[in-house]
Amino acid sequence: MGTTSTYCCPAELADDDLSSVQIINPAAMRPVLLIADHAGNHVPAAMNDLGLQPDELLRHIAWDPGAAAVSSALARRWDATAVLSQYSRLIVDPNRPLGDESAMPTISDGTIIPANQKLTDIERQRRAELFYWPYHQAIENEMARLKRVGPGPVLVSIHSFTPNFGAEERPWHVGVMAAADRRLADALIGQLSREAALEIGDNEPYSGVEYGYTLKVHAGAQGLANVQIEIRQDLLADDEGTDRYIDILDQALTPLIEDSSLLAIEFH
Repeated sequence: MGTTSTYCCPAELADDDLSSVQIINPAAMRPVLLIADHAGNHVPAAMNDLGLQPDELLRHIAWDPGAAAVSSALARRWDATAVLSQYSRLIVDPNRPLGDESAMPTISDGTIIPANQKLTDIERQRRAELFYWPYHQAIENEMARLKRVGPGPVLVSIHSFTPNFGAEERPWHVGVMAAADRRLADALIGQLSREAALEIGDNEPYSGVEYGYTLKVHAGAQGLANVQIEIRQDLLADDEGTDRYIDILDQALTPLIEDSSLLAIEFH
């Protein structure tokens, strides 16, 4: 028995649905690409909120609150390009391999996702075609465009994380994630460490070795410097807090994104 038709993914988006991807400054030439895998929590009207109550779609299970605002603001300050995924990761998570169970989770942080129960192959394929591949193709297109005109680019992925996970408190203000290529992560940690009040997580609250699929595919495989930045969500709860962390990241990253040593192709 397949997923109930009440929540089925349409074959195509309706005219009044958002596009699956938002691209900011698509003609920018700065040698950096900002991405936000979990920027939006939208669900197509045809999918009836995945069977969830509206407040569930405001939780971290559906998106990374603040990620869109931070990545968009940095792109505009730097005159750089940003690629944002606008639909909820509960439909399909673009930062996971498609074959991974967590790409279309049946349960997330204790919440059962009605639309994700007993998914058919056709349903999975439709979701991938509408929400997963367009995002990855947009990243690849922008990376290719920037590579044609200069060195680099570096890839910067913006996320946010919850202050607590179960009984575990997460004290870090900012987490810096990386896998084998530590060039940008180490440089960024060095810059952020100048802010004495900041508690910085190195591969916390998640390990960039275990996670960070998008970075591995679009940067690591091409020898491009990359980093995933995680900001604690309570620090982005209002405009004042969001603006503070936009300023912090702007000051820390600006001297790094055109550093010739970070723009070199290196395989790790």
